[in-house]
Amino acid sequence: MEFAHDTGTGEVIACDESFFTALLAADHELLGAILADDFLIIDVLSGQVGHREELLGAISSGQLRFTEVTRHPEERWVRLRDSAAVVAGRTRMVMCYQGDEVAVQSRYTHAYARESGRWRLMSAQGTPTSAPRISGGRVPLFCDTALAGRIERVEAQLIAQSSEAARRRAGTAGFVIPVAGGVASFAGEGSPFSKVAGLGFGGVPDPAALDEIEKAFTACGSPVQVELAQLADPAIGGLLTGRGYRLESFENVLGRALTGEPERVMPPGVDVRPSGEEESEAWLDVVAEGSAHPDTQGVPWHEEFPREAIIGAEADMAAAGAVRYAAFRGGIIAGGATMRIAEGVAQLTGAATAPAHRRRGVHTALLSARLADAAAAGCDVAVIITQPGSKSQQNAQRQGFDLLYTRAVLVRQP
Repeated sequence: MEFAHDTGTGEVIACDESFFTALLAADHELLGAILADDFLIIDVLSGQVGHREELLGAISSGQLRFTEVTRHPEERWVRLRDSAAVVAGRTRMVMCYQGDEVAVQSRYTHAYARESGRWRLMSAQGTPTSAPRISGGRVPLFCDTALAGRIERVEAQLIAQSSEAARRRAGTAGFVIPVAGGVASFAGEGSPFSKVAGLGFGGVPDPAALDEIEKAFTACGSPVQVELAQLADPAIGGLLTGRGYRLESFENVLGRALTGEPERVMPPGVDVRPSGEEESEAWLDVVAEGSAHPDTQGVPWHEEFPREAIIGAEADMAAAGAVRYAAFRGGIIAGGATMRIAEGVAQLTGAATAPAHRRRGVHTALLSARLADAAAAGCDVAVIITQPGSKSQQNAQRQGFDLLYTRAVLVRQP
């Protein structure tokens, strides 16, 4: 005679086994049937929280592959309470992610709930019992002053060209002044292109040149904001602080080497393509909506702009050569991103996902499409800017980006 409790325990164990089977087989349909709609996973390697669609998208796209999952039935415990169950066990897993093969031994805890007569996995968390072993991985991108100088040069080009486009669009006065390999730009009050960029790789600025720039900003009633790379000529920092500039914030420059043919990761139901003028209004609405919910983790971001400024800046960057990408989900635009290519550098100049479509693989799809196109265009490096210690930086590093250097944001008031 079989007791109901034993039957329930057996069903839970069978569901737990099916979960591991689905991971090994990359069976999107089976995995989708097991995971609850509000499923959460705590990553065994990083401790980062993931959601149902993120795991399904990574598995179905091949971005994450499991080549071995060894279970230890003698070390598996089930705790059953009415319509809830907890399974604790031990595994050894070998997985491939972002070009790395990782072997990890862990204890895991799975929480199940009984819904409509069947068990669904609500939450999964793994705790390593020894340090993960990584083999066959990619070599981190090393940034010397030559690469930093190239990145800063194309950044200065983007600022100058976008500034000119902004002033043409708005019909306002402003300026772009070359200075020591970089540019000083004023594109209007509150514009993201009103700054000094690219200094430090074309010599130390002449004091007379700085006098001219400071007077130009003062005439516009604006402070002077200088973004100075950590790898720039160190004499410039002393020169600026001696002139009354004060440190306000930092931003990080991350890069990813583009070798081979980066994989286009497209989760089920998501499609990405370059976006044309015919849908520019809808694209701008989505990007503005997504950008209105900034990353609040990490060092405070020194630049926050209203919706109108974001829309204007996106139009100006498009005039400066940035290509727009749109991500579609369910037939509507769910996210947007831009990329500008110059001197072999792919500048990933922004990406945003509408709140209703987040955690569905949209951001990953936008990134992979741009990386693939950049590599096909002959770029050897892609760069992205994040605030230090932010969720955005963590996500970028999980996508294979390395921290190259930091920019100090120095401000001199009028």
